[in-house]
Amino acid sequence: MKKKVLLVAAIAAGIFTSNELNAQDFKPAGGEKNIEVNFTPLSGSPIGMNNLRFRYFASSDIAYRLGFSVSSSSETTPSEVPDGTTTVELEDKSSSFGISINPGIEKHFEGTDRLSPYVGAVLNFSMLNTKDIDQQLDPSTTTGDTYESETTGGSTTFGLNLVLGADWYFSKHIYMGTEVGFGFQSISEKDTETTNSTGPGTDTATQLNGSTFNLGPNVNGAIRLGFLF
Repeated sequence: MKKKVLLVAAIAAGIFTSNELNAQDFKPAGGEKNIEVNFTPLSGSPIGMNNLRFRYFASSDIAYRLGFSVSSSSETTPSEVPDGTTTVELEDKSSSFGISINPGIEKHFEGTDRLSPYVGAVLNFSMLNTKDIDQQLDPSTTTGDTYESETTGGSTTFGLNLVLGADWYFSKHIYMGTEVGFGFQSISEKDTETTNSTGPGTDTATQLNGSTFNLGPNVNGAIRLGFLF
């Protein structure tokens, strides 16, 4: 909690100590680059690095952007199963890996000395792969043998989003912003494949999956915090 208070206090100090700067010291004039993170000051992790965004200001009113995120998780759950007079140790494993790339362009308007409203368009592309391994005791033997059931899946997403947002420069080349959008996304689910390994052989079953299409508004619930350089 103390860290959150200090972080908010530092931002407030930047606001009050920058009042005497000239207007041109705040907003980009062209040629600047910036990096942007999600800012949720009251959460357990105020600075979110899970969705980085880079921008390049070709001029004072045109910016090119690229959002990028990578996610990876892995979990192992051990268990013990009685087998006659002994106990067999088993493990269930699950993992996932995802990547998202979002290029786009923004048109900024004059606004005020510190406020930079903009409209833009963003392409959305992401991929997700999942794997689950379920280890079980083989009931067909009496020697404590095990077999594994491996299931793989995932999805591919493509979309286009029209955005409306604003950046507010509370200090020299440092801003907070918000953004809303309206667009579509098409999600194609990968076929689910389950492979059972029992004894010397394996058998594979495939479940065919379809796709979904979404159209409507969307919003980033976090405040965007950016730094020009």
